[in-house]
Amino acid sequence: MEQRSAMANNPRRNTVQSLERGLGVLEAVSAANGPIGITELSRQLGLAKGSVSRLVTTLVKLNFLVRDPETRKYQLGLKLWELGSKSITRLDIRGVARPVMEELHRVTGETVHLTVLSSEGKMVFLDKLDSTRSIRPNVQLGAHLPVHCVANGKAVLAFLPENQVAAILANRLQRFTDTTITKKGDLMAVVEGIRGTGYAVNAGEFREDVSGVAAAICDHTNYAVAALGISLPSSRMTEAEARKLGILVAEKAREISTTLGSQHDEASRGSSPSSRGGA
Repeated sequence: MEQRSAMANNPRRNTVQSLERGLGVLEAVSAANGPIGITELSRQLGLAKGSVSRLVTTLVKLNFLVRDPETRKYQLGLKLWELGSKSITRLDIRGVARPVMEELHRVTGETVHLTVLSSEGKMVFLDKLDSTRSIRPNVQLGAHLPVHCVANGKAVLAFLPENQVAAILANRLQRFTDTTITKKGDLMAVVEGIRGTGYAVNAGEFREDVSGVAAAICDHTNYAVAALGISLPSSRMTEAEARKLGILVAEKAREISTTLGSQHDEASRGSSPSSRGGA
C-alpha cells in the first residue's frame, strides 16, 4: 500500500514522472518471485492498467523487459545485464584480467580470451592473446557468438539468475555443427554440470575445427560478469586436454573473481543461481 501511494500520489516537482514510473515498474519486476503480469503491476504501483501497459511496452521495446508469449507476463531483460556489465567494465575488468590471461597464455601456449554477454544474448570478445602455435583459431575482438554452443557462453549461463537464462534461451537453439546442443533440456543438464566442475567445454559445437574451455568470472554477488576462455584447434582437444585446461582456466577465473569481490568457495560454486537468491 505504501508503494502504491508513493507511486500514484507523490507530488514531486523536480522529477520526470514517466521515468519515475518506468523505473518503478523495473523495481517491481525485479522484486517479483517470477514473471509478473500487467494486473499485478497495476495493483502494486497504484497505476491504471493502460498506463502500466504503455510503460511495459516501451521497456520491452528497449530490451529492459521480456514478455513470455504464453503467460503474457514479464521479467527482466538483457539490457539491464548489459548496463551492469558495462559498470563492471568501468572497474577495468580487462586490466584486472590481463595479468591472469598472460600467465594462462604462458603456461598453455593456446589462445586465451575474455568475453562478456551482450544485450542480445551473445558472447562478445573484449580481449585476447593469440596462440604461439602455427595452427591456431582466429579470434576476432568484438565478434558476437551464440551462448549455447561456445564454452564461454555455457560457463556464463551456469552463474546467471534463472529468469535471465530463460530470456537468453527464449528462441530456438540453432544448430551449427553435428555436436551443437539444440534441446534446451540437454543444455540445462550441461549447465548444471558446469556448476559442479567450474568450467565449460566446447567440443566443436560452433565450428567443427575449433574447441575450447571457459570458466565464469563472477562479481561480489557470485553472478557471472564475464568469462575467461581458451580456444584451440579441435585436433588438439582430447578429453584429457579438456580436463587439464578446464581445471586450469577455472582456477584462473577464480583469481579474477576474487579481485572483483566474489566469495568463490565450493558451496557457492556448486549451487545454482536460484539457490543463491537470484531467480
